[in-house]
Amino acid sequence: MKYRILCIGKIKDSYYRAEIENIQKKLFDTNNKLEILEFPDEKIPEHVSEKQKKQILEKEGEHFFKRFTNRDYVVALCIEGKELTTGQHREVVKKAFEDGYESVTYFIGGSLGLSEELKKRSNMKLSFSRMTFPHQLMRMVLCEEIKNMVS
Repeated sequence: MKYRILCIGKIKDSYYRAEIENIQKKLFDTNNKLEILEFPDEKIPEHVSEKQKKQILEKEGEHFFKRFTNRDYVVALCIEGKELTTGQHREVVKKAFEDGYESVTYFIGGSLGLSEELKKRSNMKLSFSRMTFPHQLMRMVLCEEIKNMVS
């Protein structure tokens, strides 16, 4: 099974980076693969307008649109998404692979989130909480969640 995480921004904190690499090394092999693709975040002006926000989200989203196909089951991580238990999440992923999808691809946006176009394109919107967390932490939490589903 192939899992992909497409995300805006790099992991700067060495602790998070080490934990994510550890999860990848321990769990993923020829049967299960976790690929993480990082894309640059756009500079956000201090007093950003709604129009500028939309442009930034669209520009960041272009990176994602170039990296997936209709054979990817796309999960957008966003606050308005559905909250699931690990068991429910596992069932969604299992069904996606049974339905013939080649990978489950997760989107993690930058500071402003994800564009509406990306959310509309996703097969599912997922929320880990109604609270806001740093993107580096959410990437590590998502990796841990995938590990828990696979093991």
